[in-house]
Amino acid sequence: MYRGELQKLEGVWTGTERIDGEEGLHEAQGRWDFHTVFDGRFLLCDYVQTAPERPTSVGHGVFRKDDITAALTVSWFRSPRASSTQQNEGIAEGDKLVFVEATASGSTRTTYSVALNRLSVVTERSVRGGAWKPVFEGSYRRPRG
Repeated sequence: MYRGELQKLEGVWTGTERIDGEEGLHEAQGRWDFHTVFDGRFLLCDYVQTAPERPTSVGHGVFRKDDITAALTVSWFRSPRASSTQQNEGIAEGDKLVFVEATASGSTRTTYSVALNRLSVVTERSVRGGAWKPVFEGSYRRPRG
């Protein structure tokens, strides 16, 4: 059942990120706010990334089980560069959710992993079937309250 895996992400997570992008390596602070809606059928996510001397990056994600394929999927809506993406072929493996997105230039694989009070998010990229290379690594905790 996918609902339990989605619900493990619920809550607010904050932490540090390492990004290997077009402009080279840099670090940022990230905040993820996950909550389930409609009896656990959807997991909504609001994401904010801040880094010194860089524009704030925001995203809104909708995680769900696709009605037609029964696969886990996530749709992202992002800014400052307005874009929307669809990652499908999602699988739940224990405490991990793994989503793959294929494009004409390559593929991305994003893994969300929860262990105790820690969330890890890793995005890897493969160009034309080559080896997976990390492009984003984040480590987060739930604030104590």
